[in-house]
Amino acid sequence: MIEIKQLLNKEKDEALFFVKRVYIESKDESYTEQGIETFSNFIDNKKITKSFKVYGAFENNVLQGVIATDRRKRHINLFFVDKNSQGKGIGKKLMKIITDNNENSYMTVNSSRYGVPIYEKLGFVKTEDEKEQDGLRFTPMKLILKNETVEK
Repeated sequence: MIEIKQLLNKEKDEALFFVKRVYIESKDESYTEQGIETFSNFIDNKKITKSFKVYGAFENNVLQGVIATDRRKRHINLFFVDKNSQGKGIGKKLMKIITDNNENSYMTVNSSRYGVPIYEKLGFVKTEDEKEQDGLRFTPMKLILKNETVEK
């Protein structure tokens, strides 16, 4: 059975190490050496990651997936599931934990090429074509959580 919980302190640090490992394992032709370095520096930057809300998915007390958002749950900063655990619904459960009771009308993500079809399955749509910044290639995407009501 999969257990989802918010991670703090040491567990959060372990989750960030997990993310780095899964990121490298997911490497494809869109990855550049500069991009890998940029991503690693981002993960290692405690000033940035300390504000993340991080949730982990555990199976038999072993971390299988991680999702991290900004403080307000408006942007997904990290979303990774161990390669051997993909296709088991772990990603859906992680996504549910951040979309349920979310006060925002939408969420955004900058998806890797690998992640685009996964995000599309979860209801995200591309908002722009693939971009490159500091060696990282990503596609900006958005998920509408609720329609904003327009007052007359």
